[in-house]
Order: sequence, then structure tokens, then C-alpha cells
Amino acid sequence: MTVDVTARIIDTFRSWDDLKSMSSYIAVIECGNPTPPNPHFKIANATKSDSAIQTVFILKKTNNVSPTRLLTDRELCSGKRYLVFGYCNGEVCCAYEDYKVIPLKTYFSTDLLAGKTMDEQIRFLLQIRLDNLKREMQKNEEEKRRLEEGLKTP
Repeated sequence: MTVDVTARIIDTFRSWDDLKSMSSYIAVIECGNPTPPNPHFKIANATKSDSAIQTVFILKKTNNVSPTRLLTDRELCSGKRYLVFGYCNGEVCCAYEDYKVIPLKTYFSTDLLAGKTMDEQIRFLLQIRLDNLKREMQKNEEEKRRLEEGLKTP
């Protein structure tokens, strides 16, 4: 019996410039269905998500392989779009750290990215995420106020 052991190196966020330069694949992807696990193998410390993906828009790509799966420690939702900073290992894109997979709005026109530099495209996509977070935080704050009000009432 042989046993293969691999380890993932998880890095901390240093800067957007480092992330851009160290990522060989930067793209907007749409998440598909999760890849079914192999029932014959139990993997310790496995990734949270192993999903089929479709590339929607490529910002940077250093090889000719188009990934069809994404391995990440971020929870992914089928049908949602993400900005991914990763590297390709065959047809698998790996982007383990949370900050390497950024949720976006489900749909937006990729025409809005055309003609921009990679830095402008990334800034545009980060702004989409920031706007979404602000809306979510506002909704959460409103819910929090309602719940706190309900706890004050006898």
C-alpha cells in the first residue's frame, strides 16, 4: 500500500499588488454544481468547495488551459459569480484563501470591463463587491435593530 501526502500552503493577505502578480489565473467565473466526492477516499482537511466552473471573463491567464473546476476554502453557491485569483493545475483552478475568491453580483455585463486595464477591471469588480457588502450590512443592521426592539418588549 502506498500513501500520497500533500500539503496546502495557506498564505496571508499582503497586498493587492502581490496577489495580482502571484496569481497566474485571474478571472470572473460562474460557479456550477459541486463535484461529487469519491466515496472510496476520505480526505483530511479537504477544501470546502470543489465545484464545476465556467469562465465568464479572463483578466489574466498565463497558460492555454481553461479550468473547469475550482478548489477553494470559501463556500461557493451554484449560479453565483466570483472574481478568482488562483493558479491552474491542469483543468483545476486552486484558490484556497478566502481573499482569493470574491463574490460578485450574479449578473453584470462584462462589456463594462472591456477596454480597461487589468488594474481598472479589478478595481471595478472590487467596487461591485464593496457596494453589495454595504447593502448587506445595512439590511443586517435593520434586522438587528428589529430584533433588539423585540427583546426590549415584555
